[in-house]
Amino acid sequence: MQKKHSPDFDVDIVIIGAGISGCILAHAILKQSPALNVLLVDNNSPLENAANHPGFDARSIALSAGSCDILEALDLWSPLKNKVTNIDDIHIFERAGWGMLDLMRKQDAFGVVAPLSTMGQLLTLKLKEHSQLTRLYNVNLAALDQHREHVICGLQDGRKIRAKLCIGADGSHSLTGKLAGVGSQCVDYACSAIIANVRCSEDHKNRAFERFTPSGPIALLPLSDECYSLVWSLKTSELEALLNLDDEAFLNALQKAFGYRAGRFVQTGTRHSYALKLIHSTPAYAHRVVCIGNAAQSLHPVMGQGFNLGLRDVYELAQQIKIASKNDSVGSFKMLNQYWSARKNDQNRTLLMTHSLVTLFSSEAWPLVLGRNIALQAMSCLPLLAGPIIRQAKGQFNPFVKENIS
Repeated sequence: MQKKHSPDFDVDIVIIGAGISGCILAHAILKQSPALNVLLVDNNSPLENAANHPGFDARSIALSAGSCDILEALDLWSPLKNKVTNIDDIHIFERAGWGMLDLMRKQDAFGVVAPLSTMGQLLTLKLKEHSQLTRLYNVNLAALDQHREHVICGLQDGRKIRAKLCIGADGSHSLTGKLAGVGSQCVDYACSAIIANVRCSEDHKNRAFERFTPSGPIALLPLSDECYSLVWSLKTSELEALLNLDDEAFLNALQKAFGYRAGRFVQTGTRHSYALKLIHSTPAYAHRVVCIGNAAQSLHPVMGQGFNLGLRDVYELAQQIKIASKNDSVGSFKMLNQYWSARKNDQNRTLLMTHSLVTLFSSEAWPLVLGRNIALQAMSCLPLLAGPIIRQAKGQFNPFVKENIS
């Protein structure tokens, strides 16, 4: 009779992926449920400088006001708040038209812009505080077997992990989700985004810009030192030519596409790019497996909703794990179903809004061009019409914020 081998690790929860979503979730779980054992699988090397981790590169992320509330609840906001840049105003306008909308803060800022590297350094320190956390480096998931009371995760180096719940935080086209049978839908926009830090001749005064062009939206997010984080969405067929330009020619092309509302573009940092697709898991869980972050949904960057939606998912999942841990039902169907019931409306609303904006503003048909210019102008003249956009921009669809658009 063949003897069964014991797993190398026997834990309550295993998280596959140690990017920003996986790390925040590991911290959130252990902050709220410190008796649980959590294992974090990282396919990168341990680095002294978290800024060198591929999951925490030179990009910046826009954190909505609601996301800042979540970070505060997780004790992550206090060490971060002096290293971010407020977004006080958002200027939205159409390149090929006269419609524009200025969203001006009345009290609190719409949100902040935080460098990913700063977030990475903070999370590296926070995770070291949790004695119940084990972190494996330089290893990938290879196999996943789902059993009634647990899952067995097989790693590429041959080691095995037994856990009550496996969480996929391994990004778009998640292997965790694929192995678990989590279905997904994909819309390829045939577009890409260029990411870079740029400097303008005028102070940004904590204003963010979103300019819609026929090729895609161009977003400028205010950073420290009077720089902007640029997210330039464009047709993939145009990408290579722009990436191959020298800095001066690239800035001239950006100036032509964006205009002069932020001043004159005078400097650019290193340019990066990635393909733009809408990927949505339906639903984002299977037996004793759930996906979060980009593993659950990957959105177009218009209006900066992707990470903020994922953070709301992370917080709710940690809450459901806390509840389930009290009766030893972590990873159960009831727990995962309650999580999905709590999150699906927000997910569907955010995905619909994002996809609708991309579709509406990418069309050059004159009825749509006229209609969206009228809509922007109407919201500018009648602020109540802009209420849903303001609430979405502030991330006020979460447990902390009242239904108030001021």
